[in-house]
Amino acid sequence: MWARKRVIYIIFLLSLVGLPALAQSPLFYLGFDQILDNREYYTEYGYPQTIFGARINGGVSFNFDSVHQIRAGVNYMYEYGGEIFGVTPQIDLYYSYRSDHIDLFVGSFPRLERIDYPLMLLTDSLNYYRPNIEGASVSYNWDWGIAHAWVDWMGREGEEIRESILAGGDVTVRSEILYLTTITTRNHLAHTTQADDNTLIRNDGSLLLMGGVDLSERVQLDKLDISSGWVSNFMFVSPEPFIWEHGWLTKFDIRRDIFGIRGSWYMGGSSHLIYGDRLYSHGDYGRIDLYIDPFRNPRISSKIGWNFHYLPGDGLYHSQQLLISIRL
Repeated sequence: MWARKRVIYIIFLLSLVGLPALAQSPLFYLGFDQILDNREYYTEYGYPQTIFGARINGGVSFNFDSVHQIRAGVNYMYEYGGEIFGVTPQIDLYYSYRSDHIDLFVGSFPRLERIDYPLMLLTDSLNYYRPNIEGASVSYNWDWGIAHAWVDWMGREGEEIRESILAGGDVTVRSEILYLTTITTRNHLAHTTQADDNTLIRNDGSLLLMGGVDLSERVQLDKLDISSGWVSNFMFVSPEPFIWEHGWLTKFDIRRDIFGIRGSWYMGGSSHLIYGDRLYSHGDYGRIDLYIDPFRNPRISSKIGWNFHYLPGDGLYHSQQLLISIRL
């Protein structure tokens, strides 16, 4: 038995040494993110806080041909004024397969490049503190649409950690300037392994169906996109019954040169989504982002903006953002 295990171990080591030899020359990558998000929320529906820090993401990738890639690196955020490892670093460690129609990612890979959901479903704080999906993502695209599914393993059940899984899927179909998008998310939060853990199992999820029009190529603007549709969300804390809330979400995005304005308006019941923007727990909620992107560089994206948040019956609040992303 020991001899068999030793042979398997030797074969495994040889494969680790041999795989890079099969690939092309390694390519190094480096990313930097400056994050400043100052939230002036004086309401029970949001956290008044300033998120201020920097993130560096670097590593090496091996391309075996035009479709297969392996990447390994580290994604580390230092939050100003905090401890060096106050924010747990994430590891880039994934395999990707990218062809004309299929994109497949398995491992720990960037979230922002794979998911662009309304903040009601997934808050932007995830991109600050947990920028990687740790699981899998697969999408299939064709001439007039794309279908996509993903799963993010947020925590393995242990003595102090509750099992946590976040997953979702989306489908978009297009016809010239018109498009239809449906999105669903699901979050599962279970027990720890402690025998006396009486924590209730929690599930929440969402379903969104929106129609939109993209007039970017029909007007003298870099972007003009308007969409609107129905959204539902639920919470289920066993053994309590399901709680459902429904509403209507409208979004728009307008950009010209370095200037942009982005907005949304939600009318309906409160949101119970753990990983959604907490301001939606109020129910009716409107947001307007006024921003500039001064760099206009393919490798640099930025948002220098002033955001306004209106909660009917509660008040008008604001936040400021300075977000700079550099990819080399």
